[in-house]
Amino acid sequence: MAGPSDQDRDQKTEEATPRRREEARENGQVALSNEVIAAMMLCAGMLCLTFGGGSIARAAGELATSTLVHLGDLGMSEIDVADSAEIVKSAMFGVLTPLVLVFLPVLAVGALVGYGQVGLRITPKAVAADPSKLNLIKGLKRMFSARSMMRTLMAALKVAAIGAVMTAISWAQLGNVIRMGMTDVGPMMLGIGHVALRATAGALIAIVVLSLIDFFFQRYQHERDLRMTKQEVKEENRITEGDPHVKARMRQIQRELATSRMMADVPKATVVVTNPTHYAVALRYERDHGGDGARAPRIVAKGVDHVAQRIKEVARENEVVCYEDVRLARALHAQVEIGQEIPEGLYTAVAEVLAYVYRLEGSLAAA
Repeated sequence: MAGPSDQDRDQKTEEATPRRREEARENGQVALSNEVIAAMMLCAGMLCLTFGGGSIARAAGELATSTLVHLGDLGMSEIDVADSAEIVKSAMFGVLTPLVLVFLPVLAVGALVGYGQVGLRITPKAVAADPSKLNLIKGLKRMFSARSMMRTLMAALKVAAIGAVMTAISWAQLGNVIRMGMTDVGPMMLGIGHVALRATAGALIAIVVLSLIDFFFQRYQHERDLRMTKQEVKEENRITEGDPHVKARMRQIQRELATSRMMADVPKATVVVTNPTHYAVALRYERDHGGDGARAPRIVAKGVDHVAQRIKEVARENEVVCYEDVRLARALHAQVEIGQEIPEGLYTAVAEVLAYVYRLEGSLAAA
């Protein structure tokens, strides 16, 4: 029978949301492979020693030579504190400079590889004091978690791989090493150095391969840890985007406010073009608009069904003419938004409506 943790893991089938990923990052939960950082630093160190190891060897040799040469003089004379400090300083600077030139690139590579995996982000929560970390039961669970087991397995594989590769390469070169024993010290040391270099390169290749395995495992484990249940996704969407019921109510209120503002403009309309039941479009035309001539008629209100009936009611209450034209009402509703002027293609049809309205107003005025 599956335990509670197994059941929870089975229910977490959804990909993590951006908010969940951001929270995990703030808590320091990232897909970081320390094996990749260590492997790249070892490779960088190997390259630095290959090209800069000679300077370190020369500095160490010069230090040893100068020490032996001046050993007799130093042993026969009294040395005060200032002289001792100067001797130590010169010795340190003689060797420290080549060492810094070798190890600084190694540290830089480690920082760049770490940055390439997770980027740069300061996460105070990750280093903040957390009493739950002192929980013995949770600590035991972390010790026997898949991530911890993977670290233990990678450490064992790394030791085994390094030992196996170096042993295999050294064994393959055993005959050459034995033959070197019959030669002078110089060639023998050079040959042993070549064997050691090959063994080290083989070990580095094995370490890089294992680090790549750990890299992909950390990515897989990270994505698996961030998975969410369907209910968690719904709750997160509700928190992020708001309650759907509240959003629907807000949209309804916005529509009602927009309709109220629109209805307030209906009494200012010149005419309301309608079809019998479904459409109503209120037009306003200002014949005396400044000194640059009249503008085109513009839409001040429009609607369908219930809203259309309400527009016609407000128009009748305010003695605005309602003109029935099915095709024109549909065209105005489809082509023109509230506040916009009518397009040129509808000028003739609207002009006929306005002419009818002005004739009607003239007749009423004469009567």
